Parts: sequence; structure tokens; C-alpha cells
Amino acid sequence: MMRAPILTALFLSLLVPTAQAQIPAETVGSETMAPPADNWFISKSSTAGYIYDAETGEMQGLLSLSNRTAAVEVSRERGEFYAAEGYYSRGVHGERSDIVAVYDFENLSPIAEIEIPQKIEGQPLRRHAGLTGNGRYFLVFNMTPAQSVTVVDVENRTFVGEVSTPGCAVIMPVDDLAFMTICGDGMLQLIQLGEDGRETSRVRGDRFFDVQIDPVFDRPEPTAGGWWLVSYEGKAFDVSVDGTDIVVSEAWDLLAGDDQWRPGGRQFYGVHAPSGYAYVLMHQGGEYTHYQPGTEIWVYDINAQRRVERIELAAPASSLFVTQSDEPKLIVPDQEGGLHVYDAVKLTVDRTIDNPGPLGFIQGF
Repeated sequence: MMRAPILTALFLSLLVPTAQAQIPAETVGSETMAPPADNWFISKSSTAGYIYDAETGEMQGLLSLSNRTAAVEVSRERGEFYAAEGYYSRGVHGERSDIVAVYDFENLSPIAEIEIPQKIEGQPLRRHAGLTGNGRYFLVFNMTPAQSVTVVDVENRTFVGEVSTPGCAVIMPVDDLAFMTICGDGMLQLIQLGEDGRETSRVRGDRFFDVQIDPVFDRPEPTAGGWWLVSYEGKAFDVSVDGTDIVVSEAWDLLAGDDQWRPGGRQFYGVHAPSGYAYVLMHQGGEYTHYQPGTEIWVYDINAQRRVERIELAAPASSLFVTQSDEPKLIVPDQEGGLHVYDAVKLTVDRTIDNPGPLGFIQGF
């Protein structure tokens, strides 16, 4: 026998609120991020920046970025992040807009955006963005395929202009208002900006590598006095600026006779500038294996130009990063999804961060 009226009445009774069933309204709030410490780092994926404290392994925050953001620059003085971002009105097509977004430390929220030319080169490479030494100008690498650098005044939140850099790529800030680029003819180029952020002069150094025989990687790392470059065949160069002169050291050999080894990966070396120690991912391979992940980390004293230690990895890795504190940490994301934190002096594993989210390259504060 049908009991529809009874079932309907029972259903309706469940919809009538009672005193016991009342749910209190939620209080809406937001978390804030603590002031960053020296051993914090950012693990940048294709659309986000995961902020971690290497001392504890705890995640501290998340930056939402565009899928064309090459890297993030950090101003500890202003408590701000700067990111070049590109968007399309229909997601992957439609009207394009390129901006420099400014995020604050406390809420990780956008607090300003500055419209820039629609030219940013959106590959995830650390040196496709830079901040001048005085902290005022944010520099963004462009490729359309013409190469140039966009200059943005982050203090006044304005687009300043564009510096043409044909045949030259990456951004290596030096002094307060200058930067170098690496050029395909085997030279470095030094571009000086004025107080207004506009170009005042440029010079080229001497040719020191042959792009057809042994090119240098487009992964320069800053040192205490300049930059450190590494070539495909394991040659190292110390680079600095003396006034308007570009100074490049004689090449020295990272392999030291171990010719079956090669440097390689995505972000495969880092330098602890205060001590002059460098950490390089190495693999066994020959010519044109420069993207192969490393199975060991070789540690070098740059000032003495010699290897001091080797670390065998449990799993291959394509990236690493070293923090710049007095007690530095070496961050190594491996190919199996692990994110390992080493004591960069003792060369022992402090901890492994579980489920770190999508892993890209690592950068610091």
C-alpha cells in the first residue's frame, strides 16, 4: 500500500528548524603571515609560490601568481613581493594584459598593479626578473622574439620604459642602478640606468665563451662581489664590475679530471655568497646532457677554486637552492616529489618536507 502522504510529512518535518538544529553564524577572518626569517624560501610552481620556513619545514603562506610569471622579487625593506604576470581575457585566448603585481607580506594580497607592455617572457627562470641594488626598479625580461627589459618604478608604482637588449638575455643586477646581460656572441653587456630609471650608457666586455663550442648556462648566481657562471662542460667564471668595466676571471675547471661528469638540471647550482661556497648538481653524461638531473651535489670553495665535498643523493634532482643566512640551509627538491632541507655547512639532512605541493624552482627572501 502506498504511504506517500506519510513519507512526505516526514520529509517536510525534517526541513523545519528546531532549537537543537540551529547553526551559529561563522565569523569570517583571515590569517596573516609572520615576518619572514633568513632561512625562509619560496617554492615556485607554474601558478603559485609556496612559502616555507626551512628551520621548521612548516608552510607559512601561498602566493597566487599567473602561469606566465617567471620569478618573484622580494623587498624585505618594503615588505613587498613583485611579480610580472600575464593574463588573457578568455583564459588561454582573447585580449592580453601584462602587469607587475605588488603583494604585501602580511596578507599575501595584491595591493597594486602596474600595466606594462605585452612582451614578458613567461618561462620559469629566476633571472628573467630582477630588482636593482637600490631596490627601486623592478626589471622584467621580454622576448617577442625581440629581446628587451621592462623597467618599473615600484616605489612610485609606474612603468618607466623599455631597454632594448638584442641578442642578450637574463638580468644580473650590479651596484645600485645597473645590470648585466649574457649575449649570444660570448660577451656580457653592462647597462647603466639613471636615477629616473632610464638608460644612460652601455658597454660590452671581451668575448670569454663560444656559444657553439661551450656555452654558459643562463642560470647565473650572485656572489659577494658579482656573479658566478658555469658552462656546459664544467668551466666556471667569476664576473664583476669595476666602474664601467666588466671583469671576467680566467675559466677554472669544476670537473678536475672527472670528465665523465657534467653539471646540469633546471636550477642546478647555488652560491652561499657570504662564505663563497657553491653547490652544483652533477650527473654522469657526455655532450648535450645539460638538462639531465643530478645524482650528486659537488661543493666548491669559489675563492680557492677547488672542490671540497661530494654528496650522493638518494633520488635524482634537477634543482637546488641555498639560503643566505649565517647558518645556511640547502634546499633540494628531488625527482620523486621529496623536498629535502640540508644543513649547508654540515651537509646533513635536517628534514624532509612531506607533501610540499607542486615543485618548480626554489628562490629565497
